[in-house]
Amino acid sequence: MFVKCISVVVCTICFLYTFYILCNLTYFLSNVSNKNKETITSPEKDEDTESVLWLLIINMSLLSIFMFQHSLMASNVVKHLFCKLHMDYMERSIYNVTSAMTLHLLFNKWRTISSIALWNVNISFNNVLWFTFTALHVLAWSIIYSGCLMMDISELVGIKQVYYKFSFRPSPTLMKSKELLRYYSHMRHPSFTGFLIILWVYPHMTLDRLLLALILSIYMTLMWTIDKEDYNYHANLVKRKQRELF
Repeated sequence: MFVKCISVVVCTICFLYTFYILCNLTYFLSNVSNKNKETITSPEKDEDTESVLWLLIINMSLLSIFMFQHSLMASNVVKHLFCKLHMDYMERSIYNVTSAMTLHLLFNKWRTISSIALWNVNISFNNVLWFTFTALHVLAWSIIYSGCLMMDISELVGIKQVYYKFSFRPSPTLMKSKELLRYYSHMRHPSFTGFLIILWVYPHMTLDRLLLALILSIYMTLMWTIDKEDYNYHANLVKRKQRELF
């Protein structure tokens, strides 16, 4: 009973903290109101080469910590370790909360380099540009979060695993087909297109934003290993859903 209570409390805390960080992620990647004032009206004072390099090193270190954690926690070694400790039902919650912690660190320590920019577009006084930017980012976030909902959101956040464990049901993964498990293992970032829009469709492509967009795009590309068999599975699944709906 004690283990059950602790597991439920930990799972709930992990979920709430992850949700909070995801809200911050949305703001961090899509907000331009304050950045617009800083970059357009009052740019930072000139930075010499050494200070720019140092800021780039800090930002790259933050990205490296996030990517290392993301890859390590998703590895089979860690998954097997959770199984040996008989904590496989908590693996997803801990994965989410550690990912959220590295993102939290990235938000707090990220350094803006506004003195160097690839492009700078002031959208504050142009309704068409502002609406276009906002619409694209709303669309992209809708793709990302709707994709999470369609992939079984309760399992993604780790709640389903804990519920199944203490209601004496088999693990949710054991109830999925081999084709679906194979598809999930290859498609680590199902919202790849949405993140590309968010990272690159941005009015102020400062040097730090360029680093963020470039590194995360490369990282997601390397994790994107969909093959023909996965594509056929997804195509057949979509056709079956269409037949059921219409």
